[in-house]
This record gives sequence, structure tokens and C-alpha cells, in this order.
Amino acid sequence: MASQGCNASPYDGLAERYDRARPSYPPESIAHLQVEEGDIVADIGAGTGIFTRQLAAALGEARVVGIEASEDMHREAEQSSAAFANLSFVQGRAEALPFEDNAVRILTVATAIHWFDRPSFYAEAVRCLRSDGELLVLQNIRRWWENAFLADYERLHESAVDDYRRGRYPARHGGYDEIDVERELRSRPDVRDVGVSDFTWSHRMSSDEFVDLSLSSSITQRAISTIGEQAYLQALRQSLEQHAGRTGMVEIPYLTRVTSAKPFAPTDH
Repeated sequence: MASQGCNASPYDGLAERYDRARPSYPPESIAHLQVEEGDIVADIGAGTGIFTRQLAAALGEARVVGIEASEDMHREAEQSSAAFANLSFVQGRAEALPFEDNAVRILTVATAIHWFDRPSFYAEAVRCLRSDGELLVLQNIRRWWENAFLADYERLHESAVDDYRRGRYPARHGGYDEIDVERELRSRPDVRDVGVSDFTWSHRMSSDEFVDLSLSSSITQRAISTIGEQAYLQALRQSLEQHAGRTGMVEIPYLTRVTSAKPFAPTDH
């Protein structure tokens, strides 16, 4: 999902686990989308295709294209998505999209925009979108501020990874950024009708499933490179034992934030 180049990604070697462990997105987050037969829907930073497949299932008349920089993630996406006749994947970068001008009806990014050169990506999105097109940026955010286990999980990363603080995202330059997509889009003169919708939901997981999810995370991999895998997993499992109790299950509350925008048509300027 990184966009530094088509051969480098923090997720190389993690694609199978990523596809198995990562959650999808609430159906209501894309329930408003409407397409006509043959419309192009592009999912940028598609990873292993988790959200891309969700789009293909919900928008069956569309031609859905996933764009992914990582060779490893792109390969896993193709292997996991063979059942979808209206879905294809292209290896490419968010900052140089393989679409003609004014060609795309809907352009999405799902929990990947922190890896992009965002000003360059926004310009590319505007170039590719039709005058009636729409950009949707989705972010799956674990609600650590209201869950004791997730607060402990964030503390584990803060103690192990220099400069990491909860609420920040890993960045393409190797550090961590606070990202406000709404503010960034509202500051641009080439987009209009910026809006934000939040959807809250929860996912119940076994302790082993959460460990699998954690190991698919680039932040976890940075923590492991600092304190070692054994120490990291010992601390994580101790926290899981404390909070999961006898059931061995933890409830993971999520907030899915959808930031949307439309391009200015030439007559809008």
C-alpha cells in the first residue's frame, strides 16, 4: 500500500496475513453510491483487495479497478479476488494513476492515504474523476479512547516505537503524521462539497485473531524491530489475558470515517 515505488512496501511479506486478519468496512459507509453499467470505480492503495472486493460486490454494474504499489499485496489481491468478474488489479502508484482524464466515476482510498504523497494524489484524483465523480477516503479507526484493552495496546506501541503517539499514522517518510483529510481537501481550490460521515461498529475477536491482526500492522513490525518479537508478543498476550478473561474474546470498537469530495467542473470555477 505504500506509494514510494512499485517494488517497496512495508507490507511485503505480510500480504497473506493482512488479507486474512484485516477487517472490512461497514456496508452503510458505501450504501449511497450509485453507478451505471460500465462506470469505472477505482480503489487506490487497494492492498490485498479487502475493500475493493466489497466495492465490486456492492456495485456489480461497475468496472472496479484496484491500484496497488506493492508486488506482494498486488499478487495476493489477484489470487483472492478471482471470483469477481467485474474486478481487476493494476500495479501502480497513487501519484500517477493509470486512467485518462475525466474517466473515473468513483475513486476510493481505504485506510491507505497516509502512505501517499497526498497533494500529488489529490491532484491526480481530480484529473481522473468525471465532472459527476466523487472521491471517498475511508479510515478504519480503532476507538482506543473508550476501550481499556485498546488503550493498553496503544501504550505498548508508544513505549516501543520512537515518536509514535496514538492517533498518528505511519508515514511514507518513515515517521508518523497526524492526518486531517477534511482540512486538506477543504484547502484545495479544485474540489467542492467536502463532507464527513462517521460510522461506529464493533468486531468481536479471539485473542489469537487479534495477535494475527496486530502482526499485519506496520507499527507492530516497527515495535518488533526495536524490542524483539518475543518481548512484543509476551506483552501483547499478557494484555489480552487481562482483558479477554475466560472467554478469550475481545471486543474491538471501530469508527469508520468517510471523507468525501467532488471535483470542480470547468463551469464551476
